[in-house]
Formats: sequence, structure tokens, C-alpha cells
Amino acid sequence: MKLRYLGTSEAGLAWMRKYYRDHPQLNVQKAISSLVGAESVLQDNPFAGSKYEDSRLVRAYPIHDTAFSLLYTVAADTIWIIDVHDQRGYRSAEALRHFTAELRNRMQHLP
Repeated sequence: MKLRYLGTSEAGLAWMRKYYRDHPQLNVQKAISSLVGAESVLQDNPFAGSKYEDSRLVRAYPIHDTAFSLLYTVAADTIWIIDVHDQRGYRSAEALRHFTAELRNRMQHLP
């Protein structure tokens, strides 16, 4: 299954990079490896994540040994990453508000 990051995930990815840059005592290479591992798990099992809050379409999959998770939805043959969510409650609400519009736009332009 394909895995794609929506534009709404850019802020979450930037936040994760900033978090690790601001906390050099943390192992950024291990976090990157965990992110790649989470992507791989989702590609093999797209419904591995739990339902996110009250949403029927959005799921959350934790990035092992980090404070982050991938918020995503599955449509057609693609896993759409909505956000890289800080599980401690920092940011993400804005990304969830915008993901539907971007996903619909992308789906309309598929062959």
C-alpha cells in the first residue's frame, strides 16, 4: 500500500525536528528509525492504528520510543498521513481541520 504525507503534516514534521533539535540529549537517529518503522508497519497493516478520538476516519499510530504518533486515514490504496502528532497535546488540531479539504482535492485529481 502507498503511503503519502499530506501538506497538513508539514507543521508536525517541522515540530518534531525542532523538538529533537532543541533537546540534543535525545537520540534523533533512533527517532528517525522509529518513524521509518511506523511507516513500514502501516504499509503492511493500514489499520494497525487505533481510532483517533471521536473520528471514524482518522487513526493514530505511535512512533515507538517518541512522544509522537502518526495521524492518518486510509483511502483507496493509499495511507494519507494527516499529521505527526505530539501526544503530549502540542498542536495538531489545525491539521485535522484542513486534512479533509486536501484529501478531497487529491482524490479528485487521481486518474
